[in-house]
Order: sequence, then structure tokens, then C-alpha cells
Amino acid sequence: MIVNERAFFIEDLKAVVIADIHLGYEMELRDAGINIRNQTPHLKNTLKKIISETYAERVIIVGDVKHNITGPTKALQDFFENLNVEIIAVKGNHDGNLEEFVDFKVYPPAGIRIGKYGFFHGHCWPDEKVMRAKYVFMGHLHPEIALTDSIGKVHKYPCHLLGTLNDAGKKKFGSNPKLFVISAFNPLVGSALGTPLGPIFKNGLVEDMDIYLLNGVYLKKYSISTD
Repeated sequence: MIVNERAFFIEDLKAVVIADIHLGYEMELRDAGINIRNQTPHLKNTLKKIISETYAERVIIVGDVKHNITGPTKALQDFFENLNVEIIAVKGNHDGNLEEFVDFKVYPPAGIRIGKYGFFHGHCWPDEKVMRAKYVFMGHLHPEIALTDSIGKVHKYPCHLLGTLNDAGKKKFGSNPKLFVISAFNPLVGSALGTPLGPIFKNGLVEDMDIYLLNGVYLKKYSISTD
């Protein structure tokens, strides 16, 4: 992972991996009476900084590029303009018709495998070839951990989850990849860890996962319960 960033970097692919950008989310908040300034410039500048610091040649997005499920937004155009790297995206549950609005390659929600790396969003079943990769990256959970300080105030921190399949998962997919759940790139959409989302979690196929803050500090296990 990239320390203090909501992203991973894969050296041999020269690729930054991110998830859950949810471009245009602040527009939905405004409709609900919550005035949030345009987040696209900040998100884009953050990604450009990561690309520059890692010398990345591609960005792989594992779902939910946009927030508006049914259509495009100006934010979508603005974000990808002049990034000057190859863009690859796997569709998430918010990415309806995404391929019609962008000029980069968009893959189905079941994901894509590139060599020993697999990528899918997480809201539907991944392709078995994806799960037979050595390393698998996904999003969808928007993981944050809630911590209580000494005076009882609750603070939420974005985090990444790292783990493996359990025996049932190994049997289903015939493999045991290292699984990485990436923190949401858009800080507005974080969600405190609770009941897991997506079929590989809801069907009890994943071991309890390790929780890491973005600075690399290990916290504890994410206890996955399907009850």
C-alpha cells in the first residue's frame, strides 16, 4: 500500500490501484440540503500527486468511478482530463453505462486478471480466474474503523483490509489469494465496518481480515459475521 494514501501501488505493473471515487457524490448531498464544495479538483490533485510520486504508467480503478448510477456528470469528464496515464476500470454497482461516457477500457463487474493480480469491485461474484490470481484487489466496503478516545468521543479513520479466503472459499475457487479491500478514494463515502457487503463475504468465504490504518499501523482483526 501507499503510506497515508487511499491507494495501492503495484511495482511490476507500474499501476496505482484505487476504488470508490464516487465522482459527483456532493451533488446528491446538495440535493439533500448539505452544501459540500466540488470535490473533483481535490480528488484529481491527490491522484496526480500519487502518480507523480510513484512514476505510475496506469491507474486501475476497482469500481464505483461515478456516483450517479444512471448517467454521466461533468465531474467524470473533469477528473480524467489530462491524467496522461493508461486508465483501466472495473464496473461497480454505481457504474451503469460507464463505458458510454469515458474513453478508457471498462471491464464487467466480475473483474479482470492481469498476470498474478486480480481486480473486481465486490458487489457481485468475481470471475473464478480473478480469484485464482495470487493477489486480488477489491473495493465496495468503503472501510473505516471507529475508535473511541479517553473522553468517549468517537473518531472514524479510513483503513485497508488484508486477508485470505477461508476453507469454504478455497474450496469454491480452488485457490487462496491474498485479498486486499481498498479504502474508498473519496473520503465522503467512508463507512464504519459492520455487516460485510458482497457475496464473497455474505456467503462466509473469507477469513477474519487484518485492519490497517493508512499509515500502516495494524489495529486488529475485522471479525466477519454473516449472522
